[in-house]
Amino acid sequence: MVEGNTLSELAAGRINAESISNSAAENKIPLASVFEGLSSKLPRVRFGCSKTLLLLSEKHPELLRGHIETIAELLDSKNRILKWNGIAILGNLAAVDTEGWIRSKLQKLYGFLAGGELITANNAIVALGKIARSFPEERKRIIARLLGIERQSFETDECRNIAIGKAILALGMLCDPVNPGKPVLDFIGRQTGNSRKATSNKAKAFVAKHGRSY
Repeated sequence: MVEGNTLSELAAGRINAESISNSAAENKIPLASVFEGLSSKLPRVRFGCSKTLLLLSEKHPELLRGHIETIAELLDSKNRILKWNGIAILGNLAAVDTEGWIRSKLQKLYGFLAGGELITANNAIVALGKIARSFPEERKRIIARLLGIERQSFETDECRNIAIGKAILALGMLCDPVNPGKPVLDFIGRQTGNSRKATSNKAKAFVAKHGRSY
């Protein structure tokens, strides 16, 4: 791929995010051109470049380690897809963030839990789970925020129940398997009776794994 044609090829639909991410990983095109595309006036280019960065964060997170501040700007995007991709990318980069830059973005991510938007909240829950695994010193604070999801307002009760289910999965990966702690166990205990069957089942699976009945 000729690097100067990357964005125009993307705009024309002749290449996609996967091919661009592969080329960037092989150093055939500069990452700068991908970041440049984030500010394009063309939706196909903006979304394609953000998807490219998402794919890179999943497969080659080390390539994006020095670009966390730029990626974090997506969190303020008025476009939800760009925001969602930005949240997910930051979560993926936590494992390679040796400088701890992502920790400065925690308050912004916490805000997404209380924003009332289901998909935004779900992306934040997953990202916070990954960040907590990479930064154990933040684990207690992140767990406390995840436990608070049941008190947040969403468009519907069903939306809140879906978010609770996502939080249960995140807690299952974060908590001490021997001693999850009373606040976590109390939260899970309440969710065993959740009106959404899928969420209730997640809570019951957590209980079964940790050996406590309600």
